Amino acid sequence: MKYWFSEKLDKISKVDSYIRPERIKDSIKLDSNENLALDKEFITEIALQAAKYVDLREYPLEQFEEIYKELSTYTGIDKKYLAIGNGSDQIIELILSNIGKGQRAIIFSPTFSYFTNRCKLHEVTLDKVLLNKEDNTLPKMEFIQSAKHSNIAYICSPNNPTGNQFDKQSILEIIDSLDGKLILLDEAYVEFADYSLASVASKYDNVIVLRTLSKAFGLAGARVGYLIANERFAQIFRSSIQSPYPLNTLSLTIASQALSQFNYVKKTIEMVKEERKRVFDRLARINGIKAYKSNANFIFFESYEKYDAILRSLKKKRLVIKTFGDIDGRRGCIRVTIGTKDMNDKFLKSIEEAV
Repeated sequence: MKYWFSEKLDKISKVDSYIRPERIKDSIKLDSNENLALDKEFITEIALQAAKYVDLREYPLEQFEEIYKELSTYTGIDKKYLAIGNGSDQIIELILSNIGKGQRAIIFSPTFSYFTNRCKLHEVTLDKVLLNKEDNTLPKMEFIQSAKHSNIAYICSPNNPTGNQFDKQSILEIIDSLDGKLILLDEAYVEFADYSLASVASKYDNVIVLRTLSKAFGLAGARVGYLIANERFAQIFRSSIQSPYPLNTLSLTIASQALSQFNYVKKTIEMVKEERKRVFDRLARINGIKAYKSNANFIFFESYEKYDAILRSLKKKRLVIKTFGDIDGRRGCIRVTIGTKDMNDKFLKSIEEAV
């Protein structure tokens, strides 16, 4: 006889799980879109100062006030429209488990696999619209039409894994066309892009913008994310949906210090954008590869028949990248994080040797 929780576990076990990337010793890690171009000493110094300042015997109290103050200064948005989480992943999890359960969501494809996996876990029915294969643009009218049958619309822009940011006017038209639907705008990579819609989120009752310090700020290990929404949702999220202490004192203090030094971080962002263009231009000149322009800190490309040879070459040089294979009509897909100039040069040399 199976107990109810055993049957539940059977059902959960069939859901595709998010697999953490394997850490390979002495490798160059270009698979997880971390900002490894940001000086490690900068982050280490912030962490050391934070460790001296905080008292880990106490629950974080004033640290929450500090992080909201710094986020408000950084975004230019009043703190009453903000709420923090243990990475934007946890915010997605809480929204789906508390609001999305049993609902219907529309996504485009390909997009962030974590969101689709969590939808399946929380019994959210998924509909999807394929991005245009030639340039990964979003077919706006098809998306709007399909979204009318859904409760939730998830838009990752810049998109992971394709890297492109969608046309701003098109996204605004989608928002205006989907009154009454919950719209999640995932802007995890927005610091590397051309625009943000964070400033308009508070003006709508149904729009939530998801942001993180894991990418541009180089704090993937600290797990600090936040959302921007209307005042009512932000308040309910902070007081009722989110746990009382979702982040530890050390992460909160480190995040506040990093936000206060954004001018330093911004220099690295500009360097990444320059390197992104250089890497793209080199890839675009290689026969047998189709690279897509990116507004994130990574580049997505198809390698067709060269896929296996490229993977062998990268493995030989201990370069770790994200592999997708064939997805939605795209062949031999690979995503590579933009790192330091030296990292990028080693990656490019390995690709050129393989083809």
